[in-house]
Amino acid sequence: MYSHIPAEGTSVTIAHCKAQNLPVVDRILEPQTIARFLEFAFGKPLPNGSQPNIERLSVEEASFFKHDRNFPPDTDGEPIMASVMARIGSDRDSNRLCLVGKNIQSLKSRLWEGIIPLSEQLWQEKGLDRPEYFDFACQHLSAVIAVFQYLNVPAVRLYLRDTFNHIYDHWTALDTVLNKRREEQGKERISVAGLWTQYMTAHFEMMTERAHRWVTVYANKLGAPLLQALWEYRPPGDGDGPLHEPDAVQWKITDSLHMVTKIIANADFTIMIPMNGYKGYSAPPRDGPAALHAANLLARSKAYHERLSLLTREAMSRNAAARTGPFLSSGESYRATSQSQIEGLNKLRKEVRGSALEPVPHEPWITACASNIEYGKEKGKDEKYGFAVYRLTYGQTESEWTEFVRKVEAHVSDWGKGQTGSSTIKEHLKLHWLDGKELGFSESDIDASKQHFKNIKDDEEWSNIQTGAFLVVDSASFASYTTNSYSPATSQVIPGDFSGFLLAVDPDFDPQEGISRPDESPGFNGQMRILGSLVWSDLYSLLASQTSELEDYWPLASEHPNMVYVGPTIPWQRFIWQKHNEMRWILLRAVIDHVKLNPGMPVTSAMTSSTAVESAAAPPAPSMPSPTPPAERSLVDNALRTLFLTEFQRDMRRQGQWQVATMANEMLRLQPGEQPDTRRMRQMVHAEEQRREQRRRDGLPEEEDSSEEDLPDFPWQ
Repeated sequence: MYSHIPAEGTSVTIAHCKAQNLPVVDRILEPQTIARFLEFAFGKPLPNGSQPNIERLSVEEASFFKHDRNFPPDTDGEPIMASVMARIGSDRDSNRLCLVGKNIQSLKSRLWEGIIPLSEQLWQEKGLDRPEYFDFACQHLSAVIAVFQYLNVPAVRLYLRDTFNHIYDHWTALDTVLNKRREEQGKERISVAGLWTQYMTAHFEMMTERAHRWVTVYANKLGAPLLQALWEYRPPGDGDGPLHEPDAVQWKITDSLHMVTKIIANADFTIMIPMNGYKGYSAPPRDGPAALHAANLLARSKAYHERLSLLTREAMSRNAAARTGPFLSSGESYRATSQSQIEGLNKLRKEVRGSALEPVPHEPWITACASNIEYGKEKGKDEKYGFAVYRLTYGQTESEWTEFVRKVEAHVSDWGKGQTGSSTIKEHLKLHWLDGKELGFSESDIDASKQHFKNIKDDEEWSNIQTGAFLVVDSASFASYTTNSYSPATSQVIPGDFSGFLLAVDPDFDPQEGISRPDESPGFNGQMRILGSLVWSDLYSLLASQTSELEDYWPLASEHPNMVYVGPTIPWQRFIWQKHNEMRWILLRAVIDHVKLNPGMPVTSAMTSSTAVESAAAPPAPSMPSPTPPAERSLVDNALRTLFLTEFQRDMRRQGQWQVATMANEMLRLQPGEQPDTRRMRQMVHAEEQRREQRRRDGLPEEEDSSEEDLPDFPWQ
């Protein structure tokens, strides 16, 4: 039904193209764009922050956009908004919908709204500024390039253009009606179609400028210490004569520098959306060869690299002529070569992209949020902005809870660097705490908190609270800030991906109805863990901009060992998570095999603590308490154990691992001091096997097969 976009990629983006982890349907022109355009058409600034002095729609003309108003008026035609939204992607007009990996589509959705992939705080929290995580950092940068490479695939580029043009035609039809009415009223003519072209031009400008600047800024941060290291390193006998072959250290540094310069170059000619063929658009005059501005990405790439070679040679000649002395050290020579290439890149960037926008456009959601806050101030209203947070764990002392809240507030409030304009709203976005115990909720009663939230969100006091989700502190999230239960189990993973988290809950999720596209968010149950540092920069921003709902985040969280959303994911990161979880399955199967082969032998506490239960907790947590907990185990640990095993059991059934899910029942029923009964576990597995066989004989649908999927190829950079 949908076009499948082939994933070839380049040396910079091939890892992202080959590791498209979940095919999802992409509406290339994001639906929320229409609402943003209408805000501009009725008087708000353009996405780049400018406020053109042109005719806009009047308040009384808003009636033409009502969803129940026929268009043209006094006909039986469908409302104009229905026609416009159908063009973006619907069952009626699905020709321009594409299938693409969730990793690419999710990042595209946030870049579309000008939201940077990672803030400065998160970059540092993940350790991406450290040499040992250089490959991770490069993949985060090249992921942005992969998104724009997808948008520049000829089919996708034409789909986006045609969607724009179809909508332009609908606005042209509206102009005819509006201008006839305006002529009768003696008012100035208007062009909604012209506003549409002006808006989308500014939108693409904002979107590409913010993405390109983010990539180049962080690529330069990666490159600067490499240049310094190349200059400072002195192999034995260096500088005493003609240069020798580079040694292993120099090869490694120069290879890393080569990757950084490739990322910068690819960003320069890929992160753009050519508007050739867009109705109403006229390309401005540009410097440099015409091929550098070609609509076709391959033609742009060829022209760019030819021009870069020329500019680099010119820079090398200038630098060589300025040198004095008979010999350069190898470090000085290699650094001079790299600097010449950087000079060529910087000069070519101006030819391809023109001057950078100043000031940097704000992320539109920040501008909209600041506008709402200012409006509230003018009305004299002291309203709540941010998230409601429910406390649903009660086993802590008052001092323990106070210390926990302090840690959470500090973690959550550390955001905004690199997100221009964030300072205007930062002090207003707050966590609003609600104590479930005082409200009469049982511990961990998510349903009670959902009902309470639905009752209060329409109150005037809470009218500006985020309604797409609320936050919960359960025993697991409390432990993530106060214990090492959720710390990384291996040095291969990024430590910042295992910091404290909260539970985000969709208040409108109905488990009976599920979600509209369960295949695009498999296993979503209405809630998801999220790092505290991402509450504003990711969760709030994407909900406020109507870019994503909670279910859209879940696929990115589901592969994490603790099932936590940690921001945009990359192939190398997901590969290590998969290997991490695979090792746990190996340990778990070893325990299962032990039980099968040794029916009379009890499972020792040492074995269960280090294999079976630790492995059983793999989806929700990196480690698990022993299944034979001592009597003095704290209430928190008991609650965590039950929660992890229950979530693990549900996840195993969803994945078709019915034997493991059945055996988890034995773990759940254990009391302090008890050992698992291997005979009863075998009986339970046998009974479940008979039940499944009977279902097959009765012709009932069989549950999911338990066979494993092959692991993806190793995701090299």
